[in-house]
This record gives sequence, C-alpha cells and structure tokens, in this order.
Amino acid sequence: MDLMTRRLQWLAEEPRRLTRLVLVALVAVYAGWIGYQFVRNKLIDFNVYYISAAGFRQGVDIYALAREHGTTNLPQWARLAAEHGIDFYTHPYLYPPLTAQIVLPLTLLPPRLAGMIWLVLTAATFVLSAWLLGTSSALHNRAALAYFLLLLFVPPLTTMHAGQVNGFLLLSLSLAVHGLSRRDWVRAGIGVALGTLFKLIPVALLVYLAWRRQWKATGMAVTLIAVLLLTAPLTLEPGALRSYARHFLILGRLGTVFRTPPNQSLNGFFGRLLADLLHDQMIYRIYLISAGIVVLGTVACCWPFGPLGYGWRLEFSLIVCALLLITPYTWYHQLVLLLIPFFMVAMVVIRGCAPRWWLALLALGFLVTDLHGLLWHQLSGRMLLSMPFYTTVMLWGMLAWLIIQRKRSGAAQGSAA
Repeated sequence: MDLMTRRLQWLAEEPRRLTRLVLVALVAVYAGWIGYQFVRNKLIDFNVYYISAAGFRQGVDIYALAREHGTTNLPQWARLAAEHGIDFYTHPYLYPPLTAQIVLPLTLLPPRLAGMIWLVLTAATFVLSAWLLGTSSALHNRAALAYFLLLLFVPPLTTMHAGQVNGFLLLSLSLAVHGLSRRDWVRAGIGVALGTLFKLIPVALLVYLAWRRQWKATGMAVTLIAVLLLTAPLTLEPGALRSYARHFLILGRLGTVFRTPPNQSLNGFFGRLLADLLHDQMIYRIYLISAGIVVLGTVACCWPFGPLGYGWRLEFSLIVCALLLITPYTWYHQLVLLLIPFFMVAMVVIRGCAPRWWLALLALGFLVTDLHGLLWHQLSGRMLLSMPFYTTVMLWGMLAWLIIQRKRSGAAQGSAA
C-alpha cells in the first residue's frame, strides 16, 4: 500500500516536476547563451541603445542624427560611439523614447557590463512571458507547454544575440493577455501601452481593446502612453519628444523594399520573390495591396464590434500575426511574438477543439522558423529564405479558421434555439 501511495503521489506531482525540469533546462540554455554573448561582445542593437541614451543625457538630438546618419551626421554618431569605446553598432536610435529611458541608468556602467545586465533582464522577460502565457490558460500543465516552446524557439536567442528589446515587447503583450484572461483592465492596459512604446505596432491592439469595449483598459493604456511620453523630456533631453515627432516617419522609410533575408514581412517576401521581375515601385504597391488584404481579413474575423467574447485569445493572436505580416520590415528577432499564437493554437489543438494533425503543421512551422534563424546564411533560393514568413501566414490562417468556425457554431446554436 505504501508503494502504491508513493507512486500515485509521484504521478500527481509529475506535471509540476516536468515544469521544473523544463524551466531548469531553459535557465541553463539562456545562461550559457548569455555567457557566450558576453565573450563575443557584439550586441549591435544594445550598443545603439547605449550610445543613444548616453547622447540624450549629453543633450544631443539623437533623432536628428538619424535623418542623415549615413552621410552628414555620420561623424558625430561615430564620435559618440568612440567616447564609450564601442566599435560595433549601426544607425542611430529611431524608436520611441521608452527603450532609451530604460537603458539610461545602464550608461553609468561600462558598455560591456551594461550589456551583460541587459541580457540577464532580457532572459528574465522571456521566462516571465512564458509564465504569464501559461497562467492565462486553463490547460492542464500549461506552464510546461509555454516553457517548452520557449526552450526550443530560436528567435529569443537571436534577440539576445543582437541585444534587442523584443523580450520586453513580448513581456508587455503577454501581460496584456494575462490581464484580459483575468478581466484585469489595469494589467491589460499597461501591457498594451508598454508594447506600443517599445515598438509602436501594438497600437493596433489598443484599437482592439476599444473594439471589444474594454473601455477601462483602453483608457489605462492611453493614459499611460501619454504619461510616459511626457517623461521623455525630463529623463532624456528637453527636446526629445518634439524631435521624435518631427522625425517619426524616418523609421518606416515609406516606399522602400526591404528584401534582405532577415525581413519576414510581406514587404520582404515580395521583395525577394519579384526582385528580377518588377521594379521596386511596383513591388511596393503589391506589398501595400497584400497588407491591405490582411488587414481587411483580420477585421472581418474580429467583426462585429462588441464585448470581449470567448474567442478573444484567438483574435488577439490573429492581430499579432497580422502585425508581423504587414509592417515594412519584420526582422527575424521580432518573431519572438509568434510565441503567443503558437501557444494559443497548440492549446486549442490539445484541448481537442481543432484537428490533431495540426500539431504536425505547428511542429513543421516551428522547425523551419528555427532552421532559418540558424542556417539562413547557408540557404539559397528565394522560397527557402521566406520560411518564417510561411509560418506566420500558416498561423494567421489557422487562427482565422478557428475564429470563423466558432462564429458559425455560435450562429447555428442561436438558430437552433
């Protein structure tokens, strides 16, 4: 009897043990990767954040430098980097002030040590994001699933490889998901607001909150965005906010086709596919038309306007996929956001609400996305260079199908009643 009791107890505790095992493996992988990046010392994007934050602190208009950084303003940007002994960086800071504000205290430390702290914080944001996603679901052993997906996903490693801010972006959106799952309008609003101030594109999720009549969450998000923007002149330099508004359109570079392999948006896909067939102006028009189709399809799936329904997780994930498709450039490391739709679709399949064979498709999409991150330098052929793009399209299609099926099911039940 004692042996049977112990076995039953072990089985009861097995899910928790599995979660701990996956979490330990995740921490070990991230610790090793951080150590490698510390030795490598080439955090190209974090170096830009560091140089820019330090420049803001000195009263330099960093946003103005971005306008002609490749020509007339290049010497001043190079001098700022040289002052801190940084020789591995790219163009000046182009993003909302929040990231520079977060990095500002780190500029009191040497760049290499500051980069190490940034990587540790980034790793923590990824782990916390997985925890928030897991706890937002009622699925049994849900945290283990979220940690397992994160453990095998390459985009977070690529994010840390560059010192990008995407971990904080994923954490923000995961907080929004967690808040909505608990009907906590404060967390939902904070998550969407912070996400918008990290990368701008989550502003579409602010519209979604209003679309689903989450007025308190919407108000919270708008208020927090306004407050944080107004702190920029106080923490950076007095003209930072005005300068950002003046140079806002530099970031999008309207009319530009970004066909380099790391770009996995519609812009990059058509840029590579049609490079030898059409001139860039026509390719850009095709990109705009296709982006418009994705937007209309997403709105149609979220139609009609009304309160937050049972399928809001699917709608939220659908919008995340759409944003990754329609932006002018979705660099590979930004695909960390796919963790949200991957988790949501896997959760639906495991619960038996979608075909089981979808798991094979999810695994294939996951695999080719990882392979692109590991091997894209060795890949040749336009179609192979867009594998993560296909994954995003696949997830968008799955989510759209699930949303439509649920609406049809609800309509049928209403008719029967």
